[in-house]
Amino acid sequence: MLRHPFLIAIAVLALGFGVLVAATWPAALLFLPPRMGAIAETWQTAKDTLQIRVDRHYEENGGFVAGAYYVFRSAPVGSNNWRDIMTFRHDDPIPIPRDNFRFVNGRVASVFMGWMYAVTTDGGATWSVWDAGKDLPSWQCCNYGLIADVNINPDGTGTMTLSPIQGRRGEVPQLRTRDFGRHWSV
Repeated sequence: MLRHPFLIAIAVLALGFGVLVAATWPAALLFLPPRMGAIAETWQTAKDTLQIRVDRHYEENGGFVAGAYYVFRSAPVGSNNWRDIMTFRHDDPIPIPRDNFRFVNGRVASVFMGWMYAVTTDGGATWSVWDAGKDLPSWQCCNYGLIADVNINPDGTGTMTLSPIQGRRGEVPQLRTRDFGRHWSV
């Protein structure tokens, strides 16, 4: 003999809803956008008056092991006043690519990873970022090894050697620059 059938029905519904939420919340977290977590690795290099650092951050996605964020920064040598250059998200948490830093001299330097490239010509005060997703006509994301190498000369001319995936739209083997890599052309 139930005295309060309405309250019992509410309690059963609440319990059922609680079980449903508890069972599905880990899966629901997979649909949240990834976010940058703690630093997993740091590496830096310097020349003359400019230092460049990259921090590899774990990607947090509800406990699901995923990729990593690579945050590139620069500062004057001897300073702790780091300025962001660019952030690149990689699907795999690979080690920091230490060969992707170039110094032409103490004022001209560049970094690259995946399909992004950044250059400074004023010792790190400002940076210009080239992103194949925006700057390479008809490029189809995502080739994590797109930029294979970059060579910039003291006069501002240079080449970007790419590793195109065969049949991939918009990918070419090489680009050229006349302005230290602020702009690239086929």
